[in-house]
Amino acid sequence: MPRASPILAKALEPGATIAFISPSLRLNDVMSATVSRATNVLTSRGYKVRELFTRDTGIQSCIANRLSEIRTAFMDPTISAVFCTIGGSTFTELLPALLADTELHEAIRANPKIVVGYSDISGLHWFLYAVAGLRTFYGPGPICELGEASSSDEPSSALAFCVRNLFAATASREPIGDVERSLTYAPKVDACYNDPASLTPPDLLPSPAWTWLRGGKAQGRLFGGCLTVVARLAGVQAIVPDWRSRIVFLETAAGDDDSGNPLPRVQAGFADLIAQGVFEEAAGLVVGRPFGYRAEAALAKYAGVITGLLCEGRLAAKNPFPILFNIDIGHTTPMVTLPFDALAELDSSKDRFAILESGVA
Repeated sequence: MPRASPILAKALEPGATIAFISPSLRLNDVMSATVSRATNVLTSRGYKVRELFTRDTGIQSCIANRLSEIRTAFMDPTISAVFCTIGGSTFTELLPALLADTELHEAIRANPKIVVGYSDISGLHWFLYAVAGLRTFYGPGPICELGEASSSDEPSSALAFCVRNLFAATASREPIGDVERSLTYAPKVDACYNDPASLTPPDLLPSPAWTWLRGGKAQGRLFGGCLTVVARLAGVQAIVPDWRSRIVFLETAAGDDDSGNPLPRVQAGFADLIAQGVFEEAAGLVVGRPFGYRAEAALAKYAGVITGLLCEGRLAAKNPFPILFNIDIGHTTPMVTLPFDALAELDSSKDRFAILESGVA
């Protein structure tokens, strides 16, 4: 349900405790070196880090462990922020228990915390907004963005971009303003996925420019997530948002190698959302740079799916409805951090995507 007055967590201040949780994929023990590097990035800025992770022994053990870790993270008053280590594909296994846990809902409302994650963590963001109206953040995780092998003190590194934008959203009470554009991006998955101990920083290429697939100017509150996850979450009515006047943001997952989501799956995902009525009264759309679509021709085909479904046919008459393509969100390195439900503006005449409200109190 929409919230007239969102709940905002306090801005992160040095000395605050950040909990690492893994509500979907469980790689803490396999990629401990990466988690350790991410921990060092945060402790070097004056934060404390607490890793919540218990080894699983089966499907039900894994579900129980994840639920317990989530409860600890949100009910412990000494924890100020919750960073999800990575995405995955299994978060929905937790939703029945989470939706029934009214004690947890009350704790979230009484002691709001900063929550950061992307990909399958879209489900956690939707849940937190539905039960508490909590403003959360679509941003990087310890595996591998914050655990990248390069130094956050190198201004041109992907890690520095991620860290700078993460704390602009979570540690500053000022609105983000114009969303930063990375001049470079990594076309391949991080080396740590193939070798957890790897100290090889990502190879970076010049970033394709932002592209306006449809012009116009609009303001609306941000909401969205990973395209295929968002399409699945529509079946959980208890957490489906009201899409009216939203600026919807969507991005697509990486494949098992250096490929991206197959184009037919992308087309099906957008078609699912159209059929669900997501774009009927939405104000605009922001689409992340699609992983795996490196060549100009491949990018054009991906963009063609969006224009073919949203700029032609029945929805062509919807005006204004600006669509911005190729921004640094989700499954791309580096990435910006977007606050859910914050007021944002799209203006193609000024080539502008801006966040107009603070994500924290």
